[in-house]
Amino acid sequence: MKTTLLTKNIMNDHACRVADGYAVVSAYTDVNEEYCVLRGGVGLIDLSSVGKIKVTGESHVEFINALVTKEIEFLDIEKSLYTLLLDGDGQVIDLVNVYKTEDAILIETSITKRSAVLAWLNERKVDDVEIEDLSEMLAMIGLEGPYAWKLGQRLIDFEISSLPFQAFVEIDWNGHHVFFARTGVTGEYGYKIIVQMDVAHQMWETLLGYADEDVKVQAVGMDALEIAMMEVRQPNMTVEGNELTLYEACLEWLVSFDKEDFAGFDAIHSMREQGVKQRLIGFVTNPDHMLDANDSVVVEDTNVGKVLQICYSPSLDKKLGLAVIQEEFSVSGIDLEGLNQNGERVLIQTQSSPYTFPKSWSIKII
Repeated sequence: MKTTLLTKNIMNDHACRVADGYAVVSAYTDVNEEYCVLRGGVGLIDLSSVGKIKVTGESHVEFINALVTKEIEFLDIEKSLYTLLLDGDGQVIDLVNVYKTEDAILIETSITKRSAVLAWLNERKVDDVEIEDLSEMLAMIGLEGPYAWKLGQRLIDFEISSLPFQAFVEIDWNGHHVFFARTGVTGEYGYKIIVQMDVAHQMWETLLGYADEDVKVQAVGMDALEIAMMEVRQPNMTVEGNELTLYEACLEWLVSFDKEDFAGFDAIHSMREQGVKQRLIGFVTNPDHMLDANDSVVVEDTNVGKVLQICYSPSLDKKLGLAVIQEEFSVSGIDLEGLNQNGERVLIQTQSSPYTFPKSWSIKII
C-alpha cells in the first residue's frame, strides 16, 4: 500500500481503504457528519491519489483528441471537460477530466484507473508527443459544498463568480504555482486545487483554518463523497468502470457522436446498432433493509440482475443503490426485489436521478 505525501501527512489513524494500490481516507470522523458538511458547508477532500498526466509536444492536442470521446481540438485555453477513454473494443478505460493550457494538456484520471490510463497513453504514444506522469509531484485538493466559493475566494484576487464551470486559472499562492479550477462531482459548488506535493500540507492546513462562524470547513473522506456523488448520479469509475460497456453504464452523454473518429469509435457504433441486454439503473430502499453489493435483483423466482453499489443517504433517510439489470426492467418507478445473502427478499424501487436537489442549486455566488 502506497500513499501520496499529502495523504500520509493527514491520514493519521483515520479509516482508510486502498484504490489501485494507494491508500485513501474513507472517513476522518463520522461519515454522516462529513456528508452534512458537503451538503451544508465546505468539505475539504484529499484527491491526491488521482492520476495527473501531462502531455506536451508538437501534436499533443491531436494525439489526445484521437483518444477521447469528446472534441477537444477547439477547446479554449484554461478550459476543462469530462470525457471518456475507450479501448479498441469500446470498453471504458476511464472517465477523465482534461485541462487545456497554452502548451500542454493535463489529464486527471480516477484513482482506480490511473495505471491503466498511463499505460494506454504510452501504448499509443507518437514521436512528437511527450507523456509525463506528475501524479507523485502534484497534489489535488477538492472543495465541495454550497459555500465552497467562499473558501475559494480567499485564494484568488478576482471575483470568483466570474470563473465559469469547467474553467481554471493559474495563480500564485505564497510563491507557489497553483491551478485553481471550478469543477466538482457532488452537484454542489466545487473547485479543485492542484499544487506541488511538497507544499500541499501547508495549503491543506491553511484552508482548514479559513473556517468562520458562518461556514463550516471540515476534512471529508471518500465514503461521504461517494454518497453525495450517488445522489446526483455522478459516475463513479470504481463501480461503473468495470465489466460494463458504454451503453450498459449509461455513459452515452459523455460521447460526441458527431465526432468523426476516436479510439473505440467503430466498436461503440456497432454496439449501438446491436443494442444491449442489460443496463445500470438507480434504486431506493428502506434504510433498515439489508442489501449489499453483489446481491441479486429478482422478479418472482427469476434473477434479473445484481447490485453494484449501495449506500445510506442521511438527507433522504433511505438507502440508494445502483444495479445492473436486464434491459426490460431498466426503467424508473417500478418495484423489484433484492435478494440478500441470508436469502431474504427486500423491496427496492427503481428511480431516476437526481435523488436529491443540492443546496447549491438555489444559492447564488455573491
